[in-house]
Amino acid sequence: MSEPNYPTKNHAEAAALNKGRGEGLALAALALSIVSFVNMLGAEKALLAIVLAVLGLRSAHSRASRRWCWIAIALASVYVATILLVLVLFHDQLGQLIHLLQTLA
Repeated sequence: MSEPNYPTKNHAEAAALNKGRGEGLALAALALSIVSFVNMLGAEKALLAIVLAVLGLRSAHSRASRRWCWIAIALASVYVATILLVLVLFHDQLGQLIHLLQTLA
């Protein structure tokens, strides 16, 4: 991924901009991975958190932002694994539930 060219006055300003972008992505990924637990079957948020965390790892410069990225990846991975486990273990009951909901409609 190429770095965008922002009008900067010096190298320190460009470095601060890159650091801020990395820390922002790390924090967004961490928040999104936590929020994904609020809505069941909201795996799209967990997958987006993983993508944001990977992008954040590429541009993270501080130790804290790298740690946030890894925590976000771990939380989102646990969530996706939990969803997959529930779908595998309870696929018969979920099929029955879907059938009952269709008869109600």
